[in-house]
Amino acid sequence: MTATLTTFSARDAKTRFGEVLDEALSRPIGITRHERLTAYMVSKRDFDALVSRVQELEDQLWLAKAELARNEGYASPEEVDAFLSAVNRNLPHEPKNNEAGN
Repeated sequence: MTATLTTFSARDAKTRFGEVLDEALSRPIGITRHERLTAYMVSKRDFDALVSRVQELEDQLWLAKAELARNEGYASPEEVDAFLSAVNRNLPHEPKNNEAGN
């Protein structure tokens, strides 16, 4: 079942910003310009969840590519392990609540 997207015109979003912001806290809001959907407003919680999911999927893709390279002989197990270790060192890490002063 697909939920109906609540939309606001850009003009209405500007003049009714508080209402739009309140709506976006509970579900994504579409913003239209010239009757075309041009943007979405989402809560920080929803945005963070989307970013986290994309990162998780990217990590799974890298692991699958590394495993494929290993299985097809393009890279030795040691090369794959070294690559994955380097990638993990370079990934941004979110601070834990206590590290951010929360």
